[in-house]
Amino acid sequence: MIDKNSTLEEVCFAVSGALSAHGMVAVLTGGSAAALYAPQRYMSFDADFVLEADEPLESIALALEIIGYKREGRSRIFSHGLSQLTIDFPKGPLAVAGDYIRQTATMTRGDMTLRILTRVDCVRDRLAHFYHWNDFTALNAAVSVAAAGIADIDMDLLRRWTNREGSEYAVKFEEFTKRLDKALNSASQAKP
Repeated sequence: MIDKNSTLEEVCFAVSGALSAHGMVAVLTGGSAAALYAPQRYMSFDADFVLEADEPLESIALALEIIGYKREGRSRIFSHGLSQLTIDFPKGPLAVAGDYIRQTATMTRGDMTLRILTRVDCVRDRLAHFYHWNDFTALNAAVSVAAAGIADIDMDLLRRWTNREGSEYAVKFEEFTKRLDKALNSASQAKP
C-alpha cells in the first residue's frame, strides 16, 4: 500500500478512498492540490483535506489507520511510519479567502475518485497566499497550475476576484499575469 516510494498522488487517492469507505467526503486543497495539477513544476510534502462535514478527529484516525496513518498527538496532522508525506485536516468549511467553495472537481485513477479544488480555485487559493502573506512559493504554484491548464482559467474572474480582495493587490495580480505569460511563452517555444 503506502511506503517510502509512494507519490503524493498515490497517497491522496489512498486517503480519499479510506475516508470514503468510512462515509466521509473530503476535498484536496492547498499546495497539495497545486502539486497534483502541476506535478512537473510544483511539489508538496503534505496533503490538505477539508472534510465536507465536521467529523471528529477520532473518526478520521480510525479511517486512516487501515492505510498506516496515525494522528500526531492532539493535532489535526497525520503521519505515516514509511512515508514522509503528512496529511492535514484544516477546519472547514471549504473556502478560498472569503469565498465558500461549492463546486469542486474530481480526478480519477482506476476505480478511485479524488475530490479536489477546481483548477481556477486552486489558482485563487495560491494567489491568496501570495497576496496576503507575500508567499512567492505560492505565486509560483499559481503560475504553474494556471500554465498547465490555461484553458480552464478565467482571467477575468481572477481579476474581478483580485479587485474584491483589495485594490492594493492589483500590482501582485500583474506580477502573476507577467509570470504566467512568460511561462506560456516558454512552453510554446519548447514545443517542436
